[in-house]
Amino acid sequence: MRRLPPLNALQVFETVARYGSFTRAADHLCLTQGAVSRQILALEEYYRFPLFRRSPKGLLLTAEGEQLLPAVRESFTRIEETSDHLTRQRTELALKVPTCVMRWMIPHIMRFQTENPDFQVQITTTWHHEVDFQAEPFDAAIIYGSSPGPDVHAVPLFDEHLTPVCTPELLQKHPLASPDDLARHTLLHPTRDHADWKLWLSRAGTTGVDANAGPTFQSLDLATSAATQGFGVAMGDRTLVAEDVAANRLVMPFDLVVETGARYYFVYPDCVARQLKVTLFSKWIEACRWDQPAVS
Repeated sequence: MRRLPPLNALQVFETVARYGSFTRAADHLCLTQGAVSRQILALEEYYRFPLFRRSPKGLLLTAEGEQLLPAVRESFTRIEETSDHLTRQRTELALKVPTCVMRWMIPHIMRFQTENPDFQVQITTTWHHEVDFQAEPFDAAIIYGSSPGPDVHAVPLFDEHLTPVCTPELLQKHPLASPDDLARHTLLHPTRDHADWKLWLSRAGTTGVDANAGPTFQSLDLATSAATQGFGVAMGDRTLVAEDVAANRLVMPFDLVVETGARYYFVYPDCVARQLKVTLFSKWIEACRWDQPAVS
């Protein structure tokens, strides 16, 4: 077994080399000057050569000390970086979230952070509704679909319920007494295939509205944002627009709400299932998943 030099003495050596003074190094390390001198002496006895020489300008490294210093600094830097990474790995949850869910997620995330200050959630937003844990650097994700897929632990969050939404001002200017009145409005589409509007209009039994008319957006969130700015009527998810409805930024002009069969899930792979940060957040989000603003 190889005998390593004393690590405390190496730390003292690096500090003395940085400050060029036993006294200043002692102040930085909260040690006495004598304690610093003894650590350097122990290191020099280990190597059997001096590491410093005195000069009118203070302590200078010997040739051997000059060779040792970069290796010591690199080693301590690597230890610090690895330790920091391991610590963050235990306390920081890397979470992938579709942009459309962020309105719903942010209040929950902020409450979790307040209640669990030792843990941090790092959010990466995406237009996509799926995750590949083998290829992507995430601990967990919010996904959307008819099922969570194979090989993941899943917490169901809420089912998708679609209904048109618009601003109160738009509704006052152009009332929507029946679904047929949508023909006089601009439809805002959250999908390229316009499937959401086609589904809702079909369930409403109306044939006088062109489901293909109107601009298309890249996500439900963008279409909803356009609706809050008064640009038209968007197809919104009842849960995801609940806060906007409660704040009277949006209204739901029709009673018809269509359940699509799709659902939002919190998922994580088996390899992190026993990590405290994952189990803690999973239990927390499961407990609060129905804690949503009421929609009248």
